[in-house]
Amino acid sequence: MAGQQQKQQPPEWWFEYLMKRFNEKLERKPRVVTSHTPTTRRERLALLWSYYIGDAPLPYINEKYRETFRELLRKARPNYAMMAIDAMADRSVLKGIYTDPDKDLDGDDIARNVMNVSGFAALQRDMQTYLYTLGESYVTIVPPLPGAAAGSVPMLLAEDPRFCVGEVDPLNPRHLVAFVKVFNDKINNRQQAILFVPGQQHTFVREPGQFTEQFTLDQWTKTDSASLSGLDDFGGVPVVKFTNKMGLGEFEPYIDLLDRISDGILNRMVITWYQSFKQRAIKGDLDGGADFSDDSDSLIRDLSDAHLSDVFEADPGSLWIVPPDVEFWESSATDLQPLLLAVRDDVKEFASCTRIPMHMMAPDGANQTAEGAAMAREGLTDKIEDRQSRQDPQWILLWQMVFGLSGQAGRTANVRIQWGPTERVPMASRTDAASKTRGILSRKRQVVDILGFDPVVAKLNETELLEEAMASESAASPLPDLSAGAAPTVENPGAEDEQTVETAR
Repeated sequence: MAGQQQKQQPPEWWFEYLMKRFNEKLERKPRVVTSHTPTTRRERLALLWSYYIGDAPLPYINEKYRETFRELLRKARPNYAMMAIDAMADRSVLKGIYTDPDKDLDGDDIARNVMNVSGFAALQRDMQTYLYTLGESYVTIVPPLPGAAAGSVPMLLAEDPRFCVGEVDPLNPRHLVAFVKVFNDKINNRQQAILFVPGQQHTFVREPGQFTEQFTLDQWTKTDSASLSGLDDFGGVPVVKFTNKMGLGEFEPYIDLLDRISDGILNRMVITWYQSFKQRAIKGDLDGGADFSDDSDSLIRDLSDAHLSDVFEADPGSLWIVPPDVEFWESSATDLQPLLLAVRDDVKEFASCTRIPMHMMAPDGANQTAEGAAMAREGLTDKIEDRQSRQDPQWILLWQMVFGLSGQAGRTANVRIQWGPTERVPMASRTDAASKTRGILSRKRQVVDILGFDPVVAKLNETELLEEAMASESAASPLPDLSAGAAPTVENPGAEDEQTVETAR
């Protein structure tokens, strides 16, 4: 929607527009609608996040039994969604940033300082968790505060898409034309919102005590405004949006499969509670015959009055007296193996759909064939590399903005990023590959790409190798023999005399 005319709209217009997008209707309508089917953006993100944190909707059961079985329903919810996300985020790690002015082995110094200030290792995993779970994610660049010490660098923040939204420039989808973030100010008991439009930052506050999800423009007031410089070539908004494949979460197409697993677990638990234990019964007439006609002598006759609790007491010293033709019956135990296998098959199907190695989903998955395990790892590696290639343009844009806000315009060209290895290869295999590529790849490429060293560690290792080489060369040089009566060795006799004569002249 954001054409050139919309770009010229005042901040209040953008604020209202973006705040309404939190509850905008979803474009795609599912073929089958249930009580948990989301209809708005907010509902969709909340549903996906609930699956990730293990608080998915309870399995379906008749309403009149729901309250009775609530605790049982809660225990029937698995959390395979988190495993599907963490398996990718843990293997997708951005190691270093390289620029033309700083091509050292350890990467760009300014980028490394920004990473250290931002806690980049955790920030990147949080960003990818939002991205793979919710289908979109945002990273905000916070400039140094006014009056900060010289040399201060910007800081990065991973934003939760449930509490922020951005408008993409239709002419350049890499850039945003507006972005708003909403958060609760608990100290002042109110909500605040930060709005970014090209070159400007605006702050809006809500009436105290108002925290509902419904937006009412009259409850909000603009309080502060500030200008932003250094971002004119990158859209002017210090926020970068990351979008996952097809805009979907990684497990979003398989929510029905997760629900099927929950139903299978629930069925097993119900049967275990009420049908798995052996049931006992008595066949025959316990009132007996003539020998038990006297109430005072018949303990069994009192059973019908529910006054006798120890008729069939399970005690080694007890003796049961029953009439003739009375039989004791005991049911067989319910076989739960088919139910367990059915759930296990559903879990395997989910692992296959999400391309997660089976050993991560089930302990017995480690017993699969070597070829099957290798193919599963290759599938996960291909999937991660595909997602990384979709993130590359946005990461480059992010670091270009960081350098722009840092006053380092010369570093914005030819920014390159270095991903860590996605496979966990044994060190023996990596060193073997490094030895076989000697003379083909540079030592830098071997250390970083093959051995998987962090750029900073690789630079330190290079320095240590040089120091060791210099120390070895110094240790190998012979020392002159200065013992008593021994004269120093002169390699070129007469050269000293010639130099003395020349000096005298």
